[in-house]
Amino acid sequence: MAEPRDLTLYRAGEEMRRGNLTAVALVESCLERIRAREETVRAWANLYADEALQTARRRDREAARHHWHGPLHGLPVGMKDIYDVRGQSTEAGTEAYPPRIADRDADSVARLREAGAIILGKTVTTAFAMGDAGKTRNPWNPAHTPGGSSSGSGAAVADRMCLAALGTQTNGSVIRPAAFNGLVGFKPGLGEISTAGVIPLSWQLDHVGCLVRSVEDAHLLWHLLRDRRMLDWQATRDKMPPALLPRAPQRVWRLRESFEDEADPEMRAMFDAFCQRLVERGVTIIERKLPASFAGMHEAHHAIMSSEAATVHRAAFEADPTPFPPKISGLIREGLELKATDYVAALRHRLRLIAQMKSALADVDAAVSPAAVGPAPEGLQSTGSPMFSTLASICGLPAVAVPAGLSGGGLPLGVQLMGDNGGEDGLLSVAGWCESLLVFQAAPDER
Repeated sequence: MAEPRDLTLYRAGEEMRRGNLTAVALVESCLERIRAREETVRAWANLYADEALQTARRRDREAARHHWHGPLHGLPVGMKDIYDVRGQSTEAGTEAYPPRIADRDADSVARLREAGAIILGKTVTTAFAMGDAGKTRNPWNPAHTPGGSSSGSGAAVADRMCLAALGTQTNGSVIRPAAFNGLVGFKPGLGEISTAGVIPLSWQLDHVGCLVRSVEDAHLLWHLLRDRRMLDWQATRDKMPPALLPRAPQRVWRLRESFEDEADPEMRAMFDAFCQRLVERGVTIIERKLPASFAGMHEAHHAIMSSEAATVHRAAFEADPTPFPPKISGLIREGLELKATDYVAALRHRLRLIAQMKSALADVDAAVSPAAVGPAPEGLQSTGSPMFSTLASICGLPAVAVPAGLSGGGLPLGVQLMGDNGGEDGLLSVAGWCESLLVFQAAPDER
């Protein structure tokens, strides 16, 4: 068997249930990697190594008695540092608020624990999940950004420091780190996973999402975290989610216009090749223009996000703005100055776009586009452009990023699939088929 940390979430769980792997061996493998690489990658805000090992020993004793907590029994995961984890500080990547010790888990953290997961630590987030870059570096090349705002989550999973991590997306904060780090990133539709216990940025736009190394893992976490769960996840080895059944799409909508106009040449070439492979496999590519309300979408998204971020942080910001870093500070200032009429106009624009996208997606299995403008840009002052994720975020559509290859500079490139609201299961099935078509097996270790 490979190093335990190289296993996907789903496969590690299988090995553990077969008796071929222990939770202690898996956690120690991840900690070994962290000790070797954290100085370079800087993915963690806080690491709970001793607590994780204690929990791993307990999980192994339970497994010896055939007492299984659920599908994630003994599997180490990371949590973006805007999620509350009981007994641990929530720092949100900034000193604007004093660290706060959470007295309960965020809903999503509680569900992971219920399924047997081990919380390995808090991963680095940009300040309040906005654009002020943190300390994390891209594990494929530390001179490049890992993306944001789920920077540490993407870097930690890609570098084999943990098997999965939760992130959030308000604009591009799951899909873009997934693309930049060679991962699968998944965010379901708006409101499908509870955000209780997660520091908000914008209530109309915030999504819980995950960064993992396979679509199978995204499918597993989706069924564990979704609010409308279909099974009882109490402690038994037999109660697993329904298996992911990859399914070839019949019709996909290729998003062109700004998605290809703004993509760099390597990304366009990769995406052209991907679409050609779809056609060769019998998939019909639908060509249609983006909805009329796509014009003005970025401005509407920004107006909603700035107004709601200002509402979240107004009291602390007006008391003392100096601890707030520049980008979140600028966003709050814009929101405080925005007229109520402009906010309402942005909300109405969003509703029109949602309705138009629903109509456009009605006769296809997915919409496909590049997952980002290009590979992770060089430099650590910016987390890269989120513009290719805005459509899914403002409309609250489910979206999946799947790694598709490497750039000439050895950095990952990814494709994005979007589906209609309520269509998460079908979208993941199509993404799983696309994953088998793309066969991305590279890792930062191999460079």
